[in-house]
Amino acid sequence: MSIELLVNVTPFETRIARIENGLAEEVYVERERERGLKGNIYKGRVQRVLPGIQAAFVDIGLPKAGFLYAGDITTPSMSDPSLAEAEQEDEADIHNDKGNDSRVIPPITSLIKENQEIVVQVSREPIASKGPRITRHVSLAGRYLVYLPNVDHVGIARRLEDAGERERLLGIGQRLKPAEGGLIIRTVAEGHSEDELKRDLEFLMRLWHDIEQRTRHAAPSSLIHMELNLYLRVMRDFVDDEVEKIHVDSREAYEKMKKFARRFMPDVAKKLFYYPGQRPIFDVYGVEEEINNALKKRVPLKSGGHIVIDQTEALVAIDVNSGSFVGSRNMEETGFKTNLEAINEIVHQLRLRNLGGIIVVDFIDMQDEENKTRLMEVLSEALKRDKAKTDIVHFSELGLVEMTRKRTRDSLERTLMQECKCCHGSGQTKSLTTICYELFRDIVSEARAYPCDKLLVIAHPDIIDLMVGEEHEGVERMEAFLGREITLQSDADFSPDRYEVVLL
Repeated sequence: MSIELLVNVTPFETRIARIENGLAEEVYVERERERGLKGNIYKGRVQRVLPGIQAAFVDIGLPKAGFLYAGDITTPSMSDPSLAEAEQEDEADIHNDKGNDSRVIPPITSLIKENQEIVVQVSREPIASKGPRITRHVSLAGRYLVYLPNVDHVGIARRLEDAGERERLLGIGQRLKPAEGGLIIRTVAEGHSEDELKRDLEFLMRLWHDIEQRTRHAAPSSLIHMELNLYLRVMRDFVDDEVEKIHVDSREAYEKMKKFARRFMPDVAKKLFYYPGQRPIFDVYGVEEEINNALKKRVPLKSGGHIVIDQTEALVAIDVNSGSFVGSRNMEETGFKTNLEAINEIVHQLRLRNLGGIIVVDFIDMQDEENKTRLMEVLSEALKRDKAKTDIVHFSELGLVEMTRKRTRDSLERTLMQECKCCHGSGQTKSLTTICYELFRDIVSEARAYPCDKLLVIAHPDIIDLMVGEEHEGVERMEAFLGREITLQSDADFSPDRYEVVLL
């Protein structure tokens, strides 16, 4: 598989696309005014402790308080699910999902109290109306290691499958483990020497010492340590042996990435290339078009079928339709072939749009159990390309596949789009006829309530056109009913659902 990274940097925004076999599979966006929070470390002050939900809200100096679950306060042990998840995800955060935490956790009132000052780290970005998820399990990610200052543990990423290499790296980890704290060995450490891992750990230890020094003098509700910017973070976390080239369209960013690579990951420096072209790099690779298409609900399939994606607050619904594809034999074969084709597109869209949480896929109905089994096998195999943690929960009798995908940041849609001021997110607005009849009712109401000789109606040109066209008889009957003249005036600055009735 050919994998490249495209880095598009401007003074106001950084965008990175992961290209697999010529197709944009993942897109990351970071705006300078809206820098990501995950990985940032704060000195916070506890605002409220809520025993009923075993959680607290902590003021970390942001518009929304951080949410701290009790399981993210207690120090995990080697058998805790938080460490298992970190090793599974190969990420720089030790984070518990409330519903999956099997530990016996003390009452939160025995762990923290209101107005207490604590050091916390953001483990999940704010999503929609929710504030950031925070944890006291601070972790610092390097190139090959994750340093855990408060955990006595040595672990290794589960994606590293070779038994001999796992044993070698775990041995190195045990030898390098500092007296205070623990380590998780990352997937990219595969094949690297003990000296390389040691240098990585020494850098992380120096960084932690600096953070401790700043903590002593920091004011409550203040930032202590800011995570790397997007392009350096992606270099550290996602560049592995599979990535063949990294194209950067900014000379300044290219030089910073080159310097970072030479210091921490020399093997990656030779993969960096400066793109000096006049044509935008995202246009050259077709990424801009992919992003625009990813903001649409309907996604066509090559066979003539299509999928429809609806993102709600609680879940993502995906509907598979055969469209103009009629197959060659029968409905069962048509449905099965369309479903198989839809799987690759669904997984592609999940990654490109960064859709997470609960996902329900409504496949075309199939009766053959063998076809259903084969469909689930293909879906499971396709999801292996996805670095985000996914879990297929159920295939119902109605043809619905229920699954979950770990949500760590806002989706592409929520990052790039805003709620429509006309429809307020519903995707629909009142028809012109509906608005026209509402206007008629308001005219009658106003004319009856207040004495006047005539009325002036000011509305959008489309509404006025309707009133002098299809609905002109309605206007005439209303004038006869009220015994008053109605004058119409269009105003292009009005939205279609806005109008005014002026009494003259």
